[in-house]
Amino acid sequence: MVKHLKVKTGDQFKSVVFEKYDDLLNLDAIKKQFLSAQIHSILIDCWGKFHEDFIEKHVLAGNRLIMAKADDRCIGFCVLSFKNICGVDVRYIEFLAVKKAFQRSSVGPRLFYLSILEDIKKSFFRLLHKPLDIMFITPSMRALAQMARFASFIYPNPRFAEPDGSVPQADELTWNMAQELIRISDKPNRKICREGLVVEGSYADAPWLVYGPEEAPSTNDSQMKRFAKRYLGYHNKEDKELVVRAHITMASIIKYEIMHSR
Repeated sequence: MVKHLKVKTGDQFKSVVFEKYDDLLNLDAIKKQFLSAQIHSILIDCWGKFHEDFIEKHVLAGNRLIMAKADDRCIGFCVLSFKNICGVDVRYIEFLAVKKAFQRSSVGPRLFYLSILEDIKKSFFRLLHKPLDIMFITPSMRALAQMARFASFIYPNPRFAEPDGSVPQADELTWNMAQELIRISDKPNRKICREGLVVEGSYADAPWLVYGPEEAPSTNDSQMKRFAKRYLGYHNKEDKELVVRAHITMASIIKYEIMHSR
């Protein structure tokens, strides 16, 4: 699969090419080494240095990888894993990262869209009455806000937050799925709260990756900022992130296409 996208960065338009990799565990050593180096470069640019085994455990162990390139350089990636959580088939976003120069473009949303495109095609008619279940864990308010724009269901949903930034507790199934996701993770003892599905302690062994007020990927929306202050604590550089569950339906796909065809 090779897909193209024109994006604006600063005063320039760039042509972005997307490539898909399946069956990541069976990639040859040379291809793995190349992808690992490119992914490392993206992570350093947009976030920071992760532990040495992070890419092997959380990226190259996934089921599907989408890489974005501009000017023959890798600028972003999205890796997806297939999981069954509490009896629900889930497309789990292991990681999505985009270099800083492209973060406010449509590269991130397109990476996500292309990562599930094959599943959309396979389940085209099913999506009319049964959604595709998506889950991910993120400390990024921007990632949550982008998903909330076209998902038919999302929890937590900052767009429905109260004036103090609070949201209702997660429904029973979403809560059980979030707890199970943490239980089967490589850090199963992290604390998770039902209200907001806030996870604490993900970066206890890598505190330099915790977002502070200056570098946090937030939004300009005042309602979103109140939500972020309550649950993510950027202002205090708190080690918190969110478990997110979302539904993608045919209406979601149409909404996405309309928003990104402008």
